[in-house]
Amino acid sequence: MIKSTEISKELIEGLGVRKSTLNKIDEIQFLFVEPKTTIKLHGHNGQWEIWLVLFPIPKAYVCLKKEEHKLVNNSDSNVVIMAIKGSDDYSYDELAELLNKFGFSVHHGSFVIEE
Repeated sequence: MIKSTEISKELIEGLGVRKSTLNKIDEIQFLFVEPKTTIKLHGHNGQWEIWLVLFPIPKAYVCLKKEEHKLVNNSDSNVVIMAIKGSDDYSYDELAELLNKFGFSVHHGSFVIEE
């Protein structure tokens, strides 16, 4: 279960900060994907993975445990992606709800970047 809590008022100046916590994060990666580059189809047996793109439009691509995904950059631009991998059991709906709260459009599976 994804938990949302308030950060202590003693630490906040202003209206407040809400945090949501994903349990059992195994790894956070930053990927610099060059133009015309592919990360081939692969799976994650014991982990889920989220690829996050922050700019220009926040997008998230979710791959659950035992699923496969790939990343294809068909564009002429470099792309910077944050990858989060974890082992707790979350459904796609739970992860999508969390990511939507933070302004991400959420997609299930592979990520293909076109020009």
